[in-house]
Amino acid sequence: MAIKLEDYEFYLEDTAPEIRDVLEGTFSEAAHVMSPAGLQNYLEGARGLSNLRRGKDLVISYLQVMPLVTKECGEDIITDCIAAAMKLSSMTSGEVIALLFNSLPTAARRLGDAELLRGYLTLIHQLSATAARGLRPMLSHIDELLSKLTLSGLRRWANFGAQAYRRDFQNLTAYFSLESKDSQAMLQKERRGTLFIDTQRKLNFYLRALWGRDFFLRPTGADFTDFKPYIQQHIVHMPDAVDAIGEITGLELYRATSAHMAAHICYTRRRISAEQLSPAQMFFIGLVEDARIEYKAIKEFPGLKKLWRSLLLIEHNTPAEHQTIPLLEQFALLLLDSSERSDDDELNALAHRFHADIEQRQDDNRLSWNLGVDLFNLLSARKEVPSLRILDRIR
Repeated sequence: MAIKLEDYEFYLEDTAPEIRDVLEGTFSEAAHVMSPAGLQNYLEGARGLSNLRRGKDLVISYLQVMPLVTKECGEDIITDCIAAAMKLSSMTSGEVIALLFNSLPTAARRLGDAELLRGYLTLIHQLSATAARGLRPMLSHIDELLSKLTLSGLRRWANFGAQAYRRDFQNLTAYFSLESKDSQAMLQKERRGTLFIDTQRKLNFYLRALWGRDFFLRPTGADFTDFKPYIQQHIVHMPDAVDAIGEITGLELYRATSAHMAAHICYTRRRISAEQLSPAQMFFIGLVEDARIEYKAIKEFPGLKKLWRSLLLIEHNTPAEHQTIPLLEQFALLLLDSSERSDDDELNALAHRFHADIEQRQDDNRLSWNLGVDLFNLLSARKEVPSLRILDRIR
Protein backbone atom coordinates (compact mmCIF):
# COMPACT_ATOMS: atom_id res chain seq x y z
CA MET A 1 0.00 0.00 0.00
CA ALA A 2 1.63 3.23 -1.22
CA ILE A 3 0.92 6.38 0.76
CA LYS A 4 1.13 9.58 -1.31
CA LEU A 5 1.74 12.83 0.52
CA GLU A 6 0.01 14.86 -2.17
CA ASP A 7 -3.27 13.07 -1.44
CA TYR A 8 -3.45 14.91 1.89
CA GLU A 9 -1.70 18.22 1.22
CA PHE A 10 -4.81 19.82 -0.26
CA TYR A 11 -6.92 19.17 2.83
CA LEU A 12 -4.23 20.31 5.24
CA GLU A 13 -3.29 23.47 3.32
CA ASP A 14 -6.89 24.55 3.66
CA THR A 15 -6.26 25.02 7.41
CA ALA A 16 -2.98 26.94 6.98
CA PRO A 17 -0.50 27.06 4.07
CA GLU A 18 2.51 26.56 6.37
CA ILE A 19 1.23 23.11 7.35
CA ARG A 20 2.55 21.82 4.00
CA ASP A 21 6.12 22.73 4.99
CA VAL A 22 5.68 21.05 8.39
CA LEU A 23 4.27 17.91 6.81
CA GLU A 24 7.10 17.69 4.28
CA GLY A 25 9.56 17.96 7.16
CA THR A 26 7.92 15.29 9.32
CA PHE A 27 6.83 12.83 6.63
CA SER A 28 10.29 11.38 6.09
CA GLU A 29 10.77 10.80 9.83
CA ALA A 30 7.30 9.29 10.10
CA ALA A 31 8.00 6.92 7.21
CA HIS A 32 11.04 5.58 9.08
CA VAL A 33 9.04 4.56 12.17
CA MET A 34 5.62 3.72 10.69
CA SER A 35 4.34 1.05 8.36
CA PRO A 36 2.18 2.11 5.39
CA ALA A 37 -0.91 1.46 7.52
CA GLY A 38 0.56 3.56 10.32
CA LEU A 39 1.36 6.37 7.89
CA GLN A 40 -2.19 6.32 6.62
CA ASN A 41 -3.52 6.59 10.17
CA TYR A 42 -1.06 9.41 10.83
CA LEU A 43 -2.19 11.43 7.80
CA GLU A 44 -5.88 10.64 8.28
CA GLY A 45 -5.50 11.84 11.86
CA ALA A 46 -4.04 15.12 10.66
CA ARG A 47 -6.94 15.55 8.27
CA GLY A 48 -9.43 14.82 11.05
CA LEU A 49 -7.82 17.40 13.34
CA SER A 50 -7.82 19.91 10.50
CA ASN A 51 -11.56 19.38 10.07
CA LEU A 52 -12.10 20.39 13.71
CA ARG A 53 -11.24 23.97 12.71
CA ARG A 54 -9.40 24.57 16.00
CA GLY A 55 -6.44 26.36 14.43
CA LYS A 56 -3.17 25.47 12.79
CA ASP A 57 -1.17 25.01 16.01
CA LEU A 58 -3.14 21.90 16.91
CA VAL A 59 -2.43 20.22 13.57
CA ILE A 60 1.22 21.31 13.56
CA SER A 61 1.77 19.96 17.08
CA TYR A 62 0.25 16.64 16.09
CA LEU A 63 2.35 16.31 12.93
CA GLN A 64 5.57 17.11 14.78
CA VAL A 65 5.16 14.88 17.83
CA MET A 66 3.55 11.69 16.56
CA PRO A 67 6.70 10.26 14.93
CA LEU A 68 8.48 10.68 18.28
CA VAL A 69 5.61 9.06 20.17
CA THR A 70 5.42 6.21 17.67
CA LYS A 71 9.14 5.55 18.03
CA GLU A 72 8.69 5.08 21.80
CA CYS A 73 5.36 3.23 21.98
CA GLY A 74 4.58 1.80 18.55
CA GLU A 75 2.26 2.94 15.79
CA ASP A 76 -0.90 1.44 17.31
CA ILE A 77 -0.92 4.40 19.70
CA ILE A 78 -1.66 6.83 16.83
CA THR A 79 -5.37 6.04 16.70
CA ASP A 80 -5.61 6.27 20.50
CA CYS A 81 -4.10 9.76 20.43
CA ILE A 82 -6.49 10.87 17.69
CA ALA A 83 -9.49 9.45 19.56
CA ALA A 84 -8.39 11.24 22.74
CA ALA A 85 -8.11 14.54 20.86
CA MET A 86 -11.55 14.10 19.32
CA LYS A 87 -13.10 13.47 22.74
CA LEU A 88 -11.41 16.55 24.16
CA SER A 89 -12.56 18.73 21.26
CA SER A 90 -16.04 19.02 22.76
CA MET A 91 -14.72 19.75 26.25
CA THR A 92 -11.76 22.11 25.92
CA SER A 93 -9.97 24.48 23.57
CA GLY A 94 -7.72 23.68 20.65
CA GLU A 95 -4.83 25.25 22.54
CA VAL A 96 -5.18 22.73 25.38
CA ILE A 97 -5.39 19.84 22.91
CA ALA A 98 -2.19 21.15 21.29
CA LEU A 99 -0.59 21.19 24.76
CA LEU A 100 -1.66 17.57 25.18
CA PHE A 101 0.08 16.61 21.94
CA ASN A 102 3.18 18.56 22.98
CA SER A 103 3.24 16.58 26.24
CA LEU A 104 3.09 13.20 24.52
CA PRO A 105 6.79 12.77 23.63
CA THR A 106 7.71 13.31 27.28
CA ALA A 107 4.89 11.04 28.47
CA ALA A 108 5.86 8.31 25.98
CA ARG A 109 9.52 8.51 26.97
CA ARG A 110 8.89 8.61 30.73
CA LEU A 111 6.12 5.99 30.81
CA GLY A 112 7.82 3.78 28.25
CA ASP A 113 4.81 1.64 27.38
CA ALA A 114 1.81 2.01 25.07
CA GLU A 115 -0.65 0.76 27.69
CA LEU A 116 0.60 3.27 30.24
CA LEU A 117 0.38 6.04 27.65
CA ARG A 118 -3.23 5.06 27.02
CA GLY A 119 -3.76 5.40 30.77
CA TYR A 120 -2.28 8.89 30.56
CA LEU A 121 -4.73 9.83 27.79
CA THR A 122 -7.60 8.49 29.90
CA LEU A 123 -6.46 10.60 32.86
CA ILE A 124 -6.40 13.74 30.72
CA HIS A 125 -9.93 13.01 29.51
CA GLN A 126 -11.16 12.48 33.08
CA LEU A 127 -9.57 15.74 34.24
CA SER A 128 -11.22 17.61 31.38
CA ALA A 129 -14.52 16.77 33.09
CA THR A 130 -13.48 17.25 36.73
CA ALA A 131 -10.77 19.93 36.62
CA ALA A 132 -10.73 21.46 33.14
CA ARG A 133 -8.99 24.62 34.33
CA GLY A 134 -6.17 22.55 35.73
CA LEU A 135 -5.27 20.93 32.41
CA ARG A 136 -3.38 23.86 30.92
CA PRO A 137 -1.03 24.40 33.89
CA MET A 138 -0.57 20.66 34.46
CA LEU A 139 0.37 20.00 30.84
CA SER A 140 2.81 22.90 31.02
CA HIS A 141 4.58 21.18 33.94
CA ILE A 142 4.37 17.60 32.70
CA ASP A 143 8.15 17.25 32.34
CA GLU A 144 8.68 17.88 36.04
CA LEU A 145 5.70 15.79 37.11
CA LEU A 146 6.66 12.70 35.13
CA SER A 147 10.30 13.00 36.18
CA LYS A 148 9.11 12.34 39.75
CA LEU A 149 5.86 10.38 39.49
CA THR A 150 4.62 7.16 37.95
CA LEU A 151 1.31 7.26 36.09
CA SER A 152 -0.42 5.99 39.25
CA GLY A 153 1.23 8.71 41.31
CA LEU A 154 0.28 11.38 38.77
CA ARG A 155 -3.31 10.15 38.83
CA ARG A 156 -3.53 10.35 42.63
CA TRP A 157 -1.83 13.76 42.67
CA ALA A 158 -4.20 15.14 40.02
CA ASN A 159 -7.36 13.64 41.52
CA PHE A 160 -6.54 15.12 44.92
CA GLY A 161 -6.31 18.60 43.42
CA ALA A 162 -9.44 18.12 41.33
CA GLN A 163 -11.49 17.06 44.36
CA ALA A 164 -10.03 19.54 46.85
CA TYR A 165 -10.44 22.62 44.65
CA ARG A 166 -13.37 21.70 42.43
CA ARG A 167 -15.12 25.02 43.11
CA ASP A 168 -12.06 27.13 43.91
CA PHE A 169 -10.65 28.02 40.51
CA GLN A 170 -7.84 30.21 41.82
CA ASN A 171 -6.44 27.52 44.10
CA LEU A 172 -7.13 24.86 41.45
CA THR A 173 -4.87 26.71 39.03
CA ALA A 174 -2.23 27.21 41.72
CA TYR A 175 -2.33 23.50 42.59
CA PHE A 176 -1.88 22.29 39.01
CA SER A 177 0.82 24.92 38.45
CA LEU A 178 2.82 23.38 41.34
CA GLU A 179 2.62 26.72 43.18
CA SER A 180 0.66 25.71 46.30
CA LYS A 181 1.94 23.97 49.43
CA ASP A 182 -0.70 21.25 49.04
CA SER A 183 0.51 20.57 45.52
CA GLN A 184 4.14 20.21 46.60
CA ALA A 185 3.16 18.12 49.63
CA MET A 186 1.15 15.68 47.48
CA LEU A 187 3.97 15.58 44.96
CA GLN A 188 6.39 14.47 47.67
CA LYS A 189 3.87 11.99 49.07
CA GLU A 190 3.36 10.28 45.71
CA ARG A 191 7.00 10.37 44.69
CA ARG A 192 8.50 6.88 44.48
CA GLY A 193 12.07 5.92 45.22
CA THR A 194 13.32 4.55 41.89
CA LEU A 195 11.46 4.78 38.59
CA PHE A 196 11.88 1.93 36.12
CA ILE A 197 12.38 4.30 33.22
CA ASP A 198 15.45 5.77 34.97
CA THR A 199 17.06 2.33 35.35
CA GLN A 200 15.95 0.60 32.16
CA ARG A 201 19.17 1.14 30.22
CA LYS A 202 21.29 0.00 33.19
CA LEU A 203 19.18 -3.14 33.53
CA ASN A 204 19.47 -3.90 29.82
CA PHE A 205 23.26 -3.56 29.99
CA TYR A 206 23.35 -5.66 33.18
CA LEU A 207 21.39 -8.55 31.68
CA ARG A 208 23.33 -8.39 28.43
CA ALA A 209 26.60 -8.56 30.38
CA LEU A 210 25.36 -11.72 32.11
CA TRP A 211 23.70 -13.70 29.33
CA GLY A 212 25.11 -12.05 26.22
CA ARG A 213 21.66 -11.40 24.79
CA ASP A 214 18.91 -8.81 24.89
CA PHE A 215 15.77 -9.10 26.97
CA PHE A 216 12.63 -7.05 26.46
CA LEU A 217 11.75 -5.20 29.67
CA ARG A 218 8.58 -3.15 29.90
CA PRO A 219 7.20 -1.04 32.76
CA THR A 220 3.77 -1.90 34.11
CA GLY A 221 1.63 0.09 36.52
CA ALA A 222 2.19 -1.45 39.96
CA ASP A 223 -0.24 0.56 42.06
CA PHE A 224 -1.63 -2.43 43.96
CA THR A 225 0.08 -4.32 46.76
CA ASP A 226 0.10 -7.81 45.26
CA PHE A 227 1.59 -6.87 41.88
CA LYS A 228 4.22 -9.34 40.72
CA PRO A 229 6.49 -9.10 37.68
CA TYR A 230 5.45 -11.48 34.92
CA ILE A 231 6.49 -12.71 31.50
CA GLN A 232 4.07 -12.48 28.58
CA GLN A 233 5.03 -13.28 24.99
CA HIS A 234 8.74 -13.12 25.93
CA ILE A 235 8.35 -9.61 27.37
CA VAL A 236 9.24 -9.08 31.03
CA HIS A 237 6.73 -6.76 32.70
CA MET A 238 8.42 -4.92 35.57
CA PRO A 239 6.91 -2.58 38.20
CA ASP A 240 7.07 1.03 37.03
CA ALA A 241 8.63 2.08 40.36
CA VAL A 242 10.08 0.49 43.49
CA ASP A 243 11.10 1.79 46.90
CA ALA A 244 14.32 0.90 48.66
CA ILE A 245 14.04 -1.68 51.44
CA GLY A 246 16.42 -0.90 54.25
CA GLU A 247 19.92 -0.74 52.78
CA ILE A 248 18.85 -2.43 49.54
CA THR A 249 18.46 0.27 46.89
CA GLY A 250 15.78 0.41 44.25
CA LEU A 251 18.39 -0.33 41.58
CA GLU A 252 19.45 -3.50 43.43
CA LEU A 253 15.82 -4.58 43.68
CA TYR A 254 15.41 -4.05 39.96
CA ARG A 255 18.61 -6.00 39.25
CA ALA A 256 17.51 -8.92 41.41
CA THR A 257 14.04 -8.98 39.85
CA SER A 258 15.17 -8.62 36.25
CA ALA A 259 17.88 -11.29 36.66
CA HIS A 260 15.34 -13.69 38.16
CA MET A 261 12.88 -13.13 35.32
CA ALA A 262 15.65 -13.44 32.72
CA ALA A 263 16.69 -16.74 34.30
CA HIS A 264 13.15 -18.04 33.82
CA ILE A 265 13.35 -17.17 30.12
CA CYS A 266 16.77 -18.79 29.71
CA TYR A 267 16.27 -21.97 31.72
CA THR A 268 12.62 -22.89 31.19
CA ARG A 269 12.42 -25.59 28.53
CA ARG A 270 8.81 -26.64 29.01
CA ARG A 271 5.85 -25.30 30.91
CA ILE A 272 4.63 -27.06 34.05
CA SER A 273 1.16 -28.46 33.48
CA ALA A 274 -1.49 -27.20 35.90
CA GLU A 275 -3.83 -30.06 35.04
CA GLN A 276 -5.59 -31.48 38.13
CA LEU A 277 -3.72 -29.05 40.39
CA SER A 278 -5.20 -26.36 42.60
CA PRO A 279 -3.88 -22.76 42.45
CA ALA A 280 -2.34 -23.29 45.90
CA GLN A 281 -0.48 -26.40 44.71
CA MET A 282 0.79 -24.45 41.70
CA PHE A 283 2.08 -21.75 44.05
CA PHE A 284 4.23 -24.26 45.95
CA ILE A 285 5.48 -25.82 42.72
CA GLY A 286 6.37 -22.33 41.54
CA LEU A 287 8.31 -21.70 44.74
CA VAL A 288 10.55 -24.70 44.04
CA GLU A 289 10.76 -23.87 40.33
CA ASP A 290 12.11 -20.43 41.27
CA ALA A 291 14.85 -22.18 43.23
CA ARG A 292 15.63 -24.48 40.29
CA ILE A 293 16.16 -21.68 37.80
CA GLU A 294 18.14 -19.66 40.35
CA TYR A 295 20.40 -22.67 40.89
CA LYS A 296 21.02 -22.75 37.13
CA ALA A 297 21.77 -19.03 37.04
CA ILE A 298 24.10 -19.13 40.06
CA LYS A 299 26.10 -21.95 38.46
CA GLU A 300 26.91 -19.59 35.59
CA PHE A 301 27.06 -16.36 37.59
CA PRO A 302 27.91 -17.02 41.27
CA GLY A 303 27.51 -13.36 42.20
CA LEU A 304 23.75 -13.65 41.80
CA LYS A 305 23.56 -15.76 44.95
CA LYS A 306 24.62 -12.84 47.15
CA LEU A 307 22.13 -10.55 45.40
CA TRP A 308 19.15 -12.88 45.84
CA ARG A 309 20.19 -13.96 49.34
CA SER A 310 20.18 -10.34 50.54
CA LEU A 311 16.48 -10.11 49.69
CA LEU A 312 15.62 -13.28 51.60
CA LEU A 313 17.39 -11.93 54.69
CA ILE A 314 15.31 -8.74 54.87
CA GLU A 315 13.77 -8.20 58.30
CA HIS A 316 10.19 -6.99 57.89
CA ASN A 317 8.78 -4.36 60.25
CA THR A 318 5.20 -5.61 60.04
CA PRO A 319 4.10 -9.10 61.15
CA ALA A 320 3.12 -11.61 58.48
CA GLU A 321 -0.58 -12.04 57.78
CA HIS A 322 -0.30 -15.82 58.32
CA GLN A 323 2.06 -17.91 60.43
CA THR A 324 3.15 -19.97 57.42
CA ILE A 325 4.52 -17.00 55.47
CA PRO A 326 7.76 -16.68 57.52
CA LEU A 327 8.15 -20.46 57.21
CA LEU A 328 7.92 -20.24 53.41
CA GLU A 329 10.38 -17.37 53.35
CA GLN A 330 12.77 -19.51 55.40
CA PHE A 331 12.22 -22.44 53.03
CA ALA A 332 13.12 -20.26 50.04
CA LEU A 333 16.40 -19.45 51.79
CA LEU A 334 17.01 -23.16 52.47
CA LEU A 335 16.60 -23.88 48.75
CA LEU A 336 18.92 -21.05 47.74
CA ASP A 337 21.69 -21.83 50.23
CA SER A 338 22.46 -25.45 51.13
CA SER A 339 24.34 -24.34 54.26
CA GLU A 340 21.21 -22.88 55.86
CA ARG A 341 19.13 -24.77 58.43
CA SER A 342 15.76 -24.10 60.03
CA ASP A 343 14.09 -25.29 63.24
CA ASP A 344 11.65 -27.36 61.16
CA ASP A 345 13.08 -30.84 60.52
CA GLU A 346 10.52 -31.69 57.84
CA LEU A 347 11.34 -28.55 55.87
CA ASN A 348 15.04 -29.28 56.25
CA ALA A 349 14.40 -32.76 54.83
CA LEU A 350 12.61 -31.34 51.77
CA ALA A 351 15.43 -28.85 51.20
CA HIS A 352 17.98 -31.65 51.55
CA ARG A 353 16.15 -33.62 48.83
CA PHE A 354 16.31 -30.57 46.57
CA HIS A 355 20.07 -30.14 47.02
CA ALA A 356 20.71 -33.88 46.67
CA ASP A 357 18.89 -34.05 43.32
CA ILE A 358 19.34 -30.63 41.74
CA GLU A 359 22.71 -31.20 40.05
CA GLN A 360 21.47 -34.21 38.09
CA ARG A 361 17.94 -32.86 37.55
CA GLN A 362 18.68 -29.15 37.05
CA ASP A 363 16.94 -29.17 33.66
CA ASP A 364 13.98 -31.25 34.81
CA ASN A 365 11.09 -29.17 36.13
CA ARG A 366 9.40 -32.36 37.34
CA LEU A 367 11.71 -31.98 40.33
CA SER A 368 9.86 -28.74 41.10
CA TRP A 369 6.52 -30.47 40.56
CA ASN A 370 7.31 -33.33 42.96
CA LEU A 371 8.82 -31.23 45.75
CA GLY A 372 6.17 -28.53 45.39
CA VAL A 373 3.34 -31.02 45.80
CA ASP A 374 5.13 -32.65 48.74
CA LEU A 375 5.48 -29.23 50.40
CA PHE A 376 1.78 -28.57 49.87
CA ASN A 377 0.87 -31.98 51.33
CA LEU A 378 3.10 -31.37 54.35
CA LEU A 379 1.46 -28.03 55.17
CA SER A 380 -1.99 -29.38 54.35
CA ALA A 381 -1.51 -32.20 56.87
CA ARG A 382 -0.59 -29.57 59.46
CA LYS A 383 -3.61 -27.46 58.42
CA GLU A 384 -1.21 -24.60 57.75
CA VAL A 385 -1.89 -23.78 54.09
CA PRO A 386 -2.72 -20.05 53.82
CA SER A 387 -5.44 -18.77 51.52
CA LEU A 388 -4.48 -18.06 47.92
CA ARG A 389 -4.92 -14.33 48.58
CA ILE A 390 -2.26 -14.46 51.30
CA LEU A 391 0.04 -16.68 49.23
CA ASP A 392 -0.12 -14.23 46.33
CA ARG A 393 1.06 -11.48 48.68
CA ILE A 394 4.10 -13.33 50.02
CA ARG A 395 6.78 -10.79 50.81
